[in-house]
Amino acid sequence: MSMHDLEAFVRSIYPFELLSKNELSKATRAMNIAYYKKDEILISPSKTASFLYIILKGEVGEFSEDELLKVYSKSNSFDADALIYGQSAKQFKVLEELICYELDKASFLALLDSNEAFKAYFIQDLANKIHSAKQREYTTELSGFMMALVRECYLHTPTIVEKECSIMEALREMEAKKSSCIVVRLEEGYGIVTDSVIRKHVLFNGYDKHASIGAIALYPLIGIEASDYLFNALLSFTKHAIKRLVVMEHGKIIGILEQLDLLSYFANHSYLVAVKIKKAGSIEELKEASGDFIHIITKLHVKGTKVDYIAKLISELNAKVYEKLYSMILPEHLASKACLVVMGSEGRKEQLLKTDQDNALIIENGMDVSLYEPYMKRLSETLIDFGYPPCEGNIMVSNPYWCKHKSAYHKEIERWFDAPSMEDVMHVAIFFDAHTIAGDASMLSELKAELLRHVEAQTTFMAHFAMPVLAFETPIGFFANLIAKENKIDVKKGGIFPIVHGIRSLALEQKIEVGDTVGRIKKLAHIGVLESDFSGALIEALDTFLNLRLKEQLQRGFGNHVNLEHLNELELELLKDSFKIVNKFKKFLTHHFKLSMVS
Repeated sequence: MSMHDLEAFVRSIYPFELLSKNELSKATRAMNIAYYKKDEILISPSKTASFLYIILKGEVGEFSEDELLKVYSKSNSFDADALIYGQSAKQFKVLEELICYELDKASFLALLDSNEAFKAYFIQDLANKIHSAKQREYTTELSGFMMALVRECYLHTPTIVEKECSIMEALREMEAKKSSCIVVRLEEGYGIVTDSVIRKHVLFNGYDKHASIGAIALYPLIGIEASDYLFNALLSFTKHAIKRLVVMEHGKIIGILEQLDLLSYFANHSYLVAVKIKKAGSIEELKEASGDFIHIITKLHVKGTKVDYIAKLISELNAKVYEKLYSMILPEHLASKACLVVMGSEGRKEQLLKTDQDNALIIENGMDVSLYEPYMKRLSETLIDFGYPPCEGNIMVSNPYWCKHKSAYHKEIERWFDAPSMEDVMHVAIFFDAHTIAGDASMLSELKAELLRHVEAQTTFMAHFAMPVLAFETPIGFFANLIAKENKIDVKKGGIFPIVHGIRSLALEQKIEVGDTVGRIKKLAHIGVLESDFSGALIEALDTFLNLRLKEQLQRGFGNHVNLEHLNELELELLKDSFKIVNKFKKFLTHHFKLSMVS
């Protein structure tokens, strides 16, 4: 192998690609090729490591006493820890005749000293190592936007007046400062007056322009912290259909973020789709708007956006479609007396591509349920036409079981906890994830509060509730090798489901009202149920599974399988590490809920 080929080979192995051209050249010049026979011991507690080994051909086993922990093969390197810390508790033995490159200890340690990113990879914990690797894998032109803070965007000077100030005086001050709106200091906080508010009250309603401005201020205003990410500002613009956000820092208003300025910072198609949804005058126009979601997902994913962020944005857009369709199909006098909810992944705001419908309608007690049934049938059929597939379990508003009085749901919740079947346990799970889309949100809030009250002292129920996390084997072998069928792995069964349902089980037990899985993980860490480091590992593992699945779906169609042939070396390592975290989490859940005692 020529020196050029050697450099290309080494650079293809993460994290060596983090080295500068000069550092890589020094590293490869210091390398020697070596050959070892089967069963030779390279490193052990009694044999100090002298080299970092990079495998060209063959296999090496990592042992703890007589237990084989991991198998290293082509393009793998080992054992940096033994070089960094000067000792090893593990034994590294050749399993198949080995041809490898050796980088001596002094040269390796010199590279750590000269390159902080390279050093960080080898000394950080598993969760941070996954995060660091993914940063490298998915960082592209969008990363600047994803990491950009609100304060880094152009902020307009705010015009802040007291509530007693006259409209004319406020307008003069606004003109002097070239502001686009007026912030009004009220007793209960801050309100806002925009051009449209003034037109409505002064021009159309004849409100006295010399009267105090406080009476026409909109309250509460929607704000964002200067230290928050611009992507969250984009989410707020999309969710609330507004044109400006008040920017706060240490409790004080420091500026106004205009939607146009944000869009000029990063031209995003999602806002245009949100506008199309809002302006849709017919079901056909609404359908056309919802068809643009796949383009948003593809663009954001290609540009490196974390799947969690994409899901939040798409969920906001999906909610707007549901809400708009609900108002188009259902007469106002019926719509206001009911509550439309979504459940499952959509309820957790984790749905990306259009998957099975999981929705329900809660109807105010005393209303005639039969009046709603034809409209709900039409709603389900229209959503199917929009590309939202029917639920295999018929968990849809067109099913009378999921379209009934609030009191009927109340009775069902009681029944779910009284000698529950597996179907009842599933219903508790999806209802716990429920989120209001349209109508009277207080009805769902009351029912979820009732659900949480029933969880108290339900040790046996919670064990049965958590048990499905063990339903599927984790597709990683005893030797840390991936177990695939026809070179494909179902990452939903093997990784996504055990994390999502395991976290849901802990959140239900702790009566955590946060709806999304990542938010639940952070809350569980905050209250001490999960260790901080492990919670970070779970978040990174979940992101790995979701990202690899989405990549496969966008390239080759909907499904939960990832083809290992389509993954590069880094992605394969990320997948292995993530499945290790899943196994660790399953052990935690088994102990926590005493699952070994469940019959």
